Amino acid sequence: MNKRWLSNPKPAKLSALDKSRLESVVSQFISESSRLSEIVYRVDIKAGRIYLYRLHEQFGWDRPDVQFIKPLIDGKYAEFPMARITLFDTLGETCEADYQRHTGQWVNLFSGNITECLSFIEENEQWFQ
Repeated sequence: MNKRWLSNPKPAKLSALDKSRLESVVSQFISESSRLSEIVYRVDIKAGRIYLYRLHEQFGWDRPDVQFIKPLIDGKYAEFPMARITLFDTLGETCEADYQRHTGQWVNLFSGNITECLSFIEENEQWFQ
């Protein structure tokens, strides 16, 4: 019997050309989606993963004695990761849609291609708050 540890596949290594192509695909999908265009503030691609960020209004932003760990955007919003898409190939044919738990751990919710993952995030937005 072959005794090897089973491990999760590693994210794909992306070139600058791959990143720009994927960023245009994701940006186009978000701009065409009425729901995602309202809630996604920023898209970032790093280490074979696409991160979607959203803004949350911080309570107490109008009180000068309150200190925040992260600097506020426009004086009252903090930016948090909403979802993550892990790419296992450079074409986006095999990927996973993940959400981040309150503990900081990422949990896989869906596997498919890049368009299917983005559609899943759009349709199940309640998971990604």
